[in-house]
Amino acid sequence: MKSKNVIGFLLILMGMLVVSAAILAFISAVMLKGHMNTSFVSGGVIAAYVLSSLMGGFCIGQMKGKQKFLWGAFMGFGYFLLLLLVGNIIYHQGITMNFQTVSSGMICVVAGMIGGMLAPADHKNT
Repeated sequence: MKSKNVIGFLLILMGMLVVSAAILAFISAVMLKGHMNTSFVSGGVIAAYVLSSLMGGFCIGQMKGKQKFLWGAFMGFGYFLLLLLVGNIIYHQGITMNFQTVSSGMICVVAGMIGGMLAPADHKNT
């Protein structure tokens, strides 16, 4: 039973990364066609964080059924940690805890929590 939960968590996490990659690819295509400023890119990255975390929180909330907001927050935090790890691997720099890093983490956790709360209630166990 535990391995099923871990596999489900990892599958949802990979789905979140696919959604982020698709959003960022769309932003890249729009930037290629037109001359966009940095605020457009920043907004697109935040949209990728929010949509991916909402989706992950919703999926984990459906899977767990109880304490959905906590599981959604946990999913958003896991996504944020994965982003930190990938960024550290790509750029070969240490993790700096500045305002952007902390606010990105908060965005991911809160969006995951909201996604978990939006998941349908598990009526058979109540």
